[in-house]
Amino acid sequence: MKKNLPGISLSLLAMVLASACTKNMRDDLQSTANGKLSNGVVAAALATDTANITLNWGTTYQRIEGFGAFAGRATPFFESPKRDSIMKQLWGADGLQLNIVRGEVMYHYPFDKTTGTVTIQPAGTSIDMDVTSAAYQALNSNQKAQLAQLWILKKLKERHQVPIMVASTWTPPLYMKTNTSQESAKNFNGLNYNCCSTDFANYVAGFTKAYQNEGINFYAVSPSNEPENVFSDWAASYWTASHLGQFISNNLRPALNAKGLNSVKIISSENAAWGTANSFLSGMDKSNVDILAGHGYVEIGDLILGKRGLNQDPKTWNYATGNRPTWMTEASDDSGVYDNTMTGGLKLAVNMHKFLAECNVNAYVYWLGMLAIRNNESLICTNGDGSLDYPKTYDVMGQYSRFVHAGYYRFNSALANNTTLKVSAWKDPATGKFSVVIVNPGGAETRTRLKLSGFASSQVTSYLTADNTTAHWQQSAPLAPQADGSFVVVVPPTSVITFTGIAQ
Repeated sequence: MKKNLPGISLSLLAMVLASACTKNMRDDLQSTANGKLSNGVVAAALATDTANITLNWGTTYQRIEGFGAFAGRATPFFESPKRDSIMKQLWGADGLQLNIVRGEVMYHYPFDKTTGTVTIQPAGTSIDMDVTSAAYQALNSNQKAQLAQLWILKKLKERHQVPIMVASTWTPPLYMKTNTSQESAKNFNGLNYNCCSTDFANYVAGFTKAYQNEGINFYAVSPSNEPENVFSDWAASYWTASHLGQFISNNLRPALNAKGLNSVKIISSENAAWGTANSFLSGMDKSNVDILAGHGYVEIGDLILGKRGLNQDPKTWNYATGNRPTWMTEASDDSGVYDNTMTGGLKLAVNMHKFLAECNVNAYVYWLGMLAIRNNESLICTNGDGSLDYPKTYDVMGQYSRFVHAGYYRFNSALANNTTLKVSAWKDPATGKFSVVIVNPGGAETRTRLKLSGFASSQVTSYLTADNTTAHWQQSAPLAPQADGSFVVVVPPTSVITFTGIAQ
């Protein structure tokens, strides 16, 4: 390490000055003239390195398809006077740059069984109608939700060209369920297979076709959302793995194909816990499932014990996926009191790292994009005075979605001499761009050396999210490499920091 001391850059000086180093070191650094560091100061700085990260360009893992958020709870989104800004901050170039939106196959659309036609827009309405108008206020809650989702998806395509739109089904129309008066899946309430498998398949296909007629081509649809959840009051449908697999192969895939929707993929099974999805999918006919999916909440054992929130230790599935994409299609912290600090942000950071860097998912979709209240389940919240609140979870999401784009591949990032940091590295083979996302959930600043194996780079730039950062992604000046091509960087405590560069 010390043989490269004369090559230390002025960027390192800036990093050290910005860090929580000792007063004596700060004074020594500040008194150093003409940008030159004494050997003692440099040695002291580098001697505090507590982590080494080797980036191996030649060892490659999964391809990223993108990051997204749910456009559900669509009515408050549609009615918000700040909806344009919210949309821009989630899917726009200046915001999170999400490229996926998850919608809902709502259960209350008008459906003509004879023709298989689903009506997705209430009669006599316009997606641009004034939400304060008498005509809009005369709509019932279901009609408002239908109109709101159509507006969101059409505007996302028009303004931000969001390429991947998917839709999940919470429950079939109630008249197709075993208990026709119950929205939830309590008491194992689900699709009535004796009468309604074909009808439900045609309903999902009709919904997809109706959106296609409006210019929205869904990338994929899912016939179930948390099919094991027989406890909650919200809309849901109980499925067994056997019945869901049969329905997809025998009913849904043929219904989609019959409407010319052969290219629309099918997602399944979207269980609430990653471990549950592993068990569910392992025993299911997946021959017509194109994307394997689960959610990122705590496992069932923790839920029974009264715990909620983001899964901090999901495990890699132990069955063969057949090289099909694996998506995490819903996660948020539903555990309690609103927390817009790095405490909440780091829960998401650990969750995202575990899914992306250990469970090898190809896409990560957050639960809610926005809410008209302050709640941990949403990336953007609304204060009592109507202003928008951006919790640190918003910033953490951006550490991945802004710097790890669709088409990037994860590559090897070996961490040594440290058990606290969580590191993942990502590259675009076409351009040579790369990003290294480092999560530091610990309370100590960590001086880290990034070693490059199989490539070189002339500089890296960092983007920091911490409790004391005012910008969403606080950008540093470019940092030059040491004489051996490595970079000496500082990772602040309780933070997420991304380093970007271009391979040479």
